[in-house]
Amino acid sequence: MTVLVLMRHGRTGFNAEGRLQGSLDVPLGDEGRADARVAAQALAREYGIPDRIVSSPLLRAADTAAELSAVTGVPAMPDARLTQRSYGAWEGLTWDEVRARWPEGYERRMRGLDPEIEGWGRARDVAERVAEGLIAACEGARLVVVVSHGSAIMLGSLALLGLDVHSQVLGKLPHAHWNVLEGGPGRWSLARYGHSAASSLAESLPEAD
Repeated sequence: MTVLVLMRHGRTGFNAEGRLQGSLDVPLGDEGRADARVAAQALAREYGIPDRIVSSPLLRAADTAAELSAVTGVPAMPDARLTQRSYGAWEGLTWDEVRARWPEGYERRMRGLDPEIEGWGRARDVAERVAEGLIAACEGARLVVVVSHGSAIMLGSLALLGLDVHSQVLGKLPHAHWNVLEGGPGRWSLARYGHSAASSLAESLPEAD
């Protein structure tokens, strides 16, 4: 069995401003790097040394993975299949700007559907790409940590779990949080959802009498 930890990158300046990043290569902010460091320490404490760390090559994910590498001594390997979906013409805009200029596309997106805009990474295509990268990352490994992006993690997970890629059942994973899948090809299950350094610490504390 493989334990697959899927961690979302730390916050960036664009995240703080509510701007869509998609394929834009935005680095971590100071707060995001600090959150990534704390999350890396919690992951290492809870799961031990991973066999493999694989990351989206975009800076915000690579910078987050570097914090985990610093704690564990395991180098992070980039895989372009784990990069974020493209948001096309919406990249760099806030959701308010998107809603004002593309009201119908905005409503479709809020329902989990693909908006009909130029350059948008369609859910099925992204899910297949990310799932392929996740399966490759897990080959022959007991414990794998993948650092990626919110939509990429959600879509790749839905594909591995055999769920509709337009489903919103997995919600939105917060920054520097992680989900855990367990299993192997064709038999994955969701073991943990929305875990964080804070929840990891809380679980490790003894219960009060």
